[in-house]
Amino acid sequence: MSYYSREVRRQMILETAVSIAYQEGLSAMTVRRIAQEAQTAIGQIHHHFSSAGELRSEAFKLSVEQALNLLTDVGKKENASCLEMLSWCLFIEDHEEAHKYSKLWKEAEVISFHDENMRDAFRLVTRQWHTAIVDLLEKGALNNEFTYDRPKELIAWNFIAYSHGLDGIFSLGIEDFGHKEYKESTESFIRSQIVMVK
Repeated sequence: MSYYSREVRRQMILETAVSIAYQEGLSAMTVRRIAQEAQTAIGQIHHHFSSAGELRSEAFKLSVEQALNLLTDVGKKENASCLEMLSWCLFIEDHEEAHKYSKLWKEAEVISFHDENMRDAFRLVTRQWHTAIVDLLEKGALNNEFTYDRPKELIAWNFIAYSHGLDGIFSLGIEDFGHKEYKESTESFIRSQIVMVK
């Protein structure tokens, strides 16, 4: 087995945990499974994390950090407008990665009801999501894409509440509410909170 510094090994364990969670969900992320996939001893995982709950919550935080970084990177690469990036931030893209992330988010929320580590993690990542939306609102106003007449922090919370609720309805697979309706509803809601500059 190769020698890695404490931080590098901890990061490798977390990356492996995120990969498993992304593919199969947080419930598949057992210590034994992570050790097997990361090719490390179970004792090494216990050395870095005090419990399976801590490891799960740290992996979830890392997954959100990676998703927000990816959003920024793709936005720069595609020279996306702030309006487009707001749409992406609210889960309206119809591709496999968005669905995987949405499913992971829902699972983490359920776990947070009975796991203090996950509750703290969920609180933190929701704040990060809020900050990302506030930053996009600020940037969009500075770029003269749109304006708003209410506090941007409150608008960001409205976006999160709307997205969270609508995503839950969408995941039920109700016959007359598919991706097209989800996208149209979300775009309409976004425009109800901001004023596009002509």
